[in-house]
Amino acid sequence: MEVKDGRFYLRRDFVERGDVRAARAAFRDYYVLRGRQRITKRVKYYAPKVGVEPRGVEVRDLGYRWASCSPTGRLAFHWKCMMAPPKIIDYIVAHELCHIHQGDHRVAFWNEVDKILADFEEWKEWLRKNGAGLDI
Repeated sequence: MEVKDGRFYLRRDFVERGDVRAARAAFRDYYVLRGRQRITKRVKYYAPKVGVEPRGVEVRDLGYRWASCSPTGRLAFHWKCMMAPPKIIDYIVAHELCHIHQGDHRVAFWNEVDKILADFEEWKEWLRKNGAGLDI
């Protein structure tokens, strides 16, 4: 798959065969590759603001979760994040980075998120309302 002039182009044989699984895999692979680039860049931007140094970043399928933070500070992001607007990606990144300080979702955690993104509640709500629609 490739993108030209803002449009996705699938390989002709996927289309001619009606190979939906291969087409979905091509989209997923595209978003994983682009996600590694974009999300790693955003992690590098936000990590100093949060005051943390994550131990790694990966982009993969996380089932029903947008992202996760391991106890050792490794971050994982669902490839579907890449279908969200840039501000939502930033919210997800900042959210996970704050988990390096605070492992749960208590008040102290949300205070950390608020220090980084004062408008986080707007983006949290956008994700709650629209997140299920981000699919291929």
